[in-house]
This record gives sequence, structure tokens and C-alpha cells, in this order.
Amino acid sequence: MQLKLTLECLEATPAIPLNYQYELSAWIYRVLQEADADYARFLHNEGYVSGSKLFKLFCFSNLEISQFRVEGNRLRILSKEISLYVRFCVFSAVEGFIEGLFYRQELWLGDCRQSARFRVKHIYATSLQLPEGPEPLCVRIRMRSPLVVARKHPTAGPDEYLAPTDPEFGPLLLQNLLDKYRAFTKVDFYAQHPKEQLAFALCPDWQPRSKLVTLKQATPQETRVRGWMMDFEITAPRELITVGMLAGWGRANSLGFGYGDILPRKLHTPMAKEEG
Repeated sequence: MQLKLTLECLEATPAIPLNYQYELSAWIYRVLQEADADYARFLHNEGYVSGSKLFKLFCFSNLEISQFRVEGNRLRILSKEISLYVRFCVFSAVEGFIEGLFYRQELWLGDCRQSARFRVKHIYATSLQLPEGPEPLCVRIRMRSPLVVARKHPTAGPDEYLAPTDPEFGPLLLQNLLDKYRAFTKVDFYAQHPKEQLAFALCPDWQPRSKLVTLKQATPQETRVRGWMMDFEITAPRELITVGMLAGWGRANSLGFGYGDILPRKLHTPMAKEEG
């Protein structure tokens, strides 16, 4: 399911930090916890498991602000309303439950220097609609929040964030998608689709742009995450693309990374295949 939340600003011209993703993530957890502490605890402490990997299986966009001004490390909001998109990879039985949780909720964004309050004014819920076409489906994804792909350090050091041109970027992105599918369905994808091939390709007409995001800024837990604003093409069965769209692409989705939209395709271009 996907929700569009329209937030009304409760101050005249609020200013928030440029790095607000962690606060948005914490707010979503709080909304869930107020209604169902067990579900929120499950997401935070356990999540969906695939092998040794844990997933939250939700993602959200950057804030959509029609009028703003950047002031140093602050974002001055000049619009009366802003928008936020949230997607959940959940079973249909709980979609209505989740939708109702956000109505009239208040959101606080800021730090020790400055903060601002917002209230959910409207909620628009829709089902994910994928383009028509034969299986496997080929779609072009445009990232609306940075896409994060990383590999384990060989000597147990910090994970290494990869650029889209790295040869391992595509295979790791596809493996992450397969892991999420297994975590949600409890089924190994290739046990049901032994002949299916997955394919990833960069879009040559779109230059990826690196973005460094700071989480928990100005605290002892401060962390920097590097992702990419980019377009890519993926060929996969609909059920896999659905998981990627709802749960997010790549890593750290519940922290504000990996939210993408499917772009209309006027021309179908061949893709170099990479096996997942």
C-alpha cells in the first residue's frame, strides 16, 4: 500500500535541518507504536528475516515542498502545506488499519537549535499500479530518495558504499531484492522460478548524483550514509518489482533511503543481463 500524507505547517515559515530523514523515520515508528506496540516493537527489534538479514519493509520519500529556501544547513519552508509519501509492504488485511493511524497526527522536526511542527491534514491511500506488459516486466525506476548499496568490508570494518558504476552494484541490489522477497513471503524466489533471470542496467541518459546524508546529526550516534539519486532499469517478475517498490530499493529503506517511482516507458531498450 502507499499513502500520500499532506502536512499543514503549524508555523508561518518553519525551518528544519537539511538532514531530517532520521526524525521522519522515528515519527513513523511512533505512530505505529501508539496504535499497536507489538507491531512497532516487531518492526524495530525483529523485522522480517531472511537468513541473518533483517528488513522493516517500508520506505518513504523525501519531503515534497513546493516553495523553500536553503539557509546554511537549514531548509526554510515557505509553503503552507508539504507532502510525504509512505509505502508499506504488508498483507492487505492490515492496510486499512495502517491508513487510519496517520490521520491528524502531529510531526515534530528539528534539533536543539530549531524545530517546527506539522499536522497530517489529508491522507490519500492507493494500491501500487504496475505498467501492463508481458512477464518479466521491464521498468525504469527514478529514485526520489537516495539509493544505498554497500558491500561488507573484508576485515570487519565499516561497510563500503558503492557507486552505481561499481561492478558489484547491480548484483548486490538484485540480491537485496531477493532477500526482501524471501523475508516477506518466506519463500525462496528461485525455488518457484528456477528459470527466471533478473536484469539491472544503468540508464545512459541520466547521470547519477551522489548524496551524503547525516543521521542523528550533532549526537554521539551521528552516522553518514552515502546514496545516489539516479535512474535504473530492472527486468523482473511483477511480484519482485512490487516488493522493491513497496519495501524500497537497496539498503536503509526505513531510514529514508531507496524510495523510487516507475517512469512511463515510450521506448523499450535492450538491457544487459546480470543474474541475481
